[in-house]
Amino acid sequence: LPWESRFGAAQLTVPTFGNHPLRLTLPCVGSGEAVRAYHREHPQVADVLRYFDAATAATRLELPTLVAAALFDPSVPPPGQFAVYNALAGERELQVLSAGHFPYRGMTAEAAELDANRTRFFG
Repeated sequence: LPWESRFGAAQLTVPTFGNHPLRLTLPCVGSGEAVRAYHREHPQVADVLRYFDAATAATRLELPTLVAAALFDPSVPPPGQFAVYNALAGERELQVLSAGHFPYRGMTAEAAELDANRTRFFG
C-alpha cells in the first residue's frame, strides 16, 4: 500500500502482524499462533519477520488512513494493531472497537459507526 499510487486514502480494520517482537510473546489463535509455534522451533526466524512487520510498513504509508483497532481480539493481539496505527507516517484516524474476530454486544452499532466514519473519511 505505501508504494501504490492508485489510492488516495486507506482503511485498515484490525490490522495484523504489527510489532512481531511483541507478537511472538502474545498467545493468539490462527496464523499468528502458527508463527509463534514456528519461532519456538526456529528462533532465528525473528530476524526475517522484521521484513514482514506491518508496523514497519506503516512507517512508509503516507496516505490518509482510517484504522479500526480492537481492544480485545483472540486472533490479532491488540498491541500489534495499535502498533500499526501508531507507526503510520501520514494523516491518521482511529476508531477503537470493543473486539475483533469475536461476537460481542454492541457489535452491530460499532459496525454502523465504522461504516459512517468510512463514508465521511473517504468523502
